[in-house]
Amino acid sequence: MTMVKINQKSYEVPELTFRHSRLMEQMGLPVEGMMSRNYLFSAVSAFTAIVAKCEPEQADHLVEQHILGGGKLEDIYKAYAKAVQESSFFKKLLHLEGQENKEAKETTAETEPAKAEEESR
Repeated sequence: MTMVKINQKSYEVPELTFRHSRLMEQMGLPVEGMMSRNYLFSAVSAFTAIVAKCEPEQADHLVEQHILGGGKLEDIYKAYAKAVQESSFFKKLLHLEGQENKEAKETTAETEPAKAEEESR
């Protein structure tokens, strides 16, 4: 169970689903911008509304109080990005599964020549 702390209160982060994508879109976060820092404020606001189970206006108030109280916007955004990357729905929707596998293969391909060189010594 993943948790995020917003304005001195811990919230459980749910598995993000299609329902959440609609809420995010309604709050100004387009699907193509979900992993873009160009929509940082929209992402944090929508994510806060989801985890705190509140209306957008209340979510914005929570985020504002979080920052005024010394909290960092980046901490909420990191929890949001992690939730998107771990969501089965968003992995398929945003083609994140293929990227993870591709990155893993690229890393393996990069390290294999080094291993072969070490073994030949």
